[in-house]
Amino acid sequence: MSLQGRANGLLGQVLGHAVFAALVSFFVGLLCVGIALTLSARSRAAGRRLIALLRDRTLPWWMLLGGLSGCLVVIAQATTIPRIGVAMFTMAFVSGQVTGGLIVDATDLPPGGRQRLSVLRILGVVIVLASLAFAAGDRLQSGIPLWTPLLPLVSGALTSVQQAFNGHIRAATESAVVATTVNFTVGFAALVIGTFVLLVAGHPWRGFPTAPDQWWILLGGAFGVVFIALTTVTVARLGVLLLSLFALFGNLVGALALDVLLPIPGSDVTVTTVLSAIGVLIGIVVTILPVPVGPSSAVRLSSGSRRGPASRT
Repeated sequence: MSLQGRANGLLGQVLGHAVFAALVSFFVGLLCVGIALTLSARSRAAGRRLIALLRDRTLPWWMLLGGLSGCLVVIAQATTIPRIGVAMFTMAFVSGQVTGGLIVDATDLPPGGRQRLSVLRILGVVIVLASLAFAAGDRLQSGIPLWTPLLPLVSGALTSVQQAFNGHIRAATESAVVATTVNFTVGFAALVIGTFVLLVAGHPWRGFPTAPDQWWILLGGAFGVVFIALTTVTVARLGVLLLSLFALFGNLVGALALDVLLPIPGSDVTVTTVLSAIGVLIGIVVTILPVPVGPSSAVRLSSGSRRGPASRT
């Protein structure tokens, strides 16, 4: 995800608009999953199963709309990363993601069913949010506009819903390829409309990257395929909140590494950034700590409250 963010952030600058970058990213992602779907007889059969489930209304049509959240994530990457860097984007994104995950897990949306919240889960999320607020406050004092951390925060919150929807499609079709293809198809269709509107309004498309060392920024969609496929497979086991927190760990480490090793203007890693990242990781650890289960326990271990495979929705 950190590589995807850096790629889409640079691509938006080259093409001239974040929506254009999102369109290219989703096209590359759709191409990847489309090839996988075409070459796999099992995936094609799962695709036909999905159509049948939609026709008899076993699966609600609105479960297909997770790709809209993916659009907003890529647009947020392309818009804000050039201004605040990958690390700050990641922390703002995760702030929304863990909050959204906490809320979504308390509903029937996750494919693994409703998850009971423990005190440690709530405490871990509070630590994460406090750490992110510390980092954002420092950046706001340096002059960045308020919307730059808010956009990734909102997109992060909606990602929790996207993961739940994709998990349901995967469970219904028994195919991560089909779930990922749906995500990219819906997102790509929405971005085609958005691009058309921008072009009609007179916003120019500047053209594709031409420098020999810029080819890799076209691969944001491929990185997204890997991320969505992995989350689609694991969301039923982990739940949306824990999945979000584990994804955060890798995302945050990768983001800090990118901003240190390959910095761009506005992406400088300060002491505040490092301290905030450490606080976020502490929050993750607190969230996943097991809670002893016994007669006197006031809360139950969150993983023990999950429904078993036979009772999944």
